[in-house]
Amino acid sequence: MQRPLLSLHSVLEALELDAACISLLEQTPEYQEFIHADTPEAIYNAIRTIGSVLNASQQANQLAENLEERINIISHKLKFIADENKPKAVFFRDVSPISIVEDGYLANLIRIAGGIHQTEILTGESNPDLLIIFNEKPISQLLTELPQALSTWAQTQAVTNNQIYIIHHPGYLRRPGARVADDTEILAEIFYPKYFVFGRDADVWMKFDWQ
Repeated sequence: MQRPLLSLHSVLEALELDAACISLLEQTPEYQEFIHADTPEAIYNAIRTIGSVLNASQQANQLAENLEERINIISHKLKFIADENKPKAVFFRDVSPISIVEDGYLANLIRIAGGIHQTEILTGESNPDLLIIFNEKPISQLLTELPQALSTWAQTQAVTNNQIYIIHHPGYLRRPGARVADDTEILAEIFYPKYFVFGRDADVWMKFDWQ
């Protein structure tokens, strides 16, 4: 499973610090630890460490607390949902050729947002409720390729129930960093639209209606 590195740019931007600080962070003894942060708790600690190194502890503590509070709201709302009622989701980097995401950061957020991360389609008991595609190409190209791919997965519950989503903004759900709360909220509103409305369908994701 891949482990994407912490986005230092997103953290420095959130702390209103210059990107030139990255070279300083790379020279610190703590660098190898915080650069691999891929859970919310590890990201909060990484932000605080970065703030300490760059003499921005107050801003870093406030940022970490805000991110934690936002994610805790989601966790608390979903804590009584049984596993058998959680949506199973498969994530793709591409559909032509097929490239399924196996990403430790994403897997952690899916769990927090109340989903079940699957890495196979129609294998054994695998039958996803949602298909979510990270678009890395022109949207017009993806929309041309999707119908053929979806016909291959016509037996899945996701396709049968028209639950196909596209993450088209390249700045979200790709790497851990200061957008960890945004990323969790995006997944939560896709998984549980009756529980959460953050409005990120306006700029980050879209539902693909193929039927």
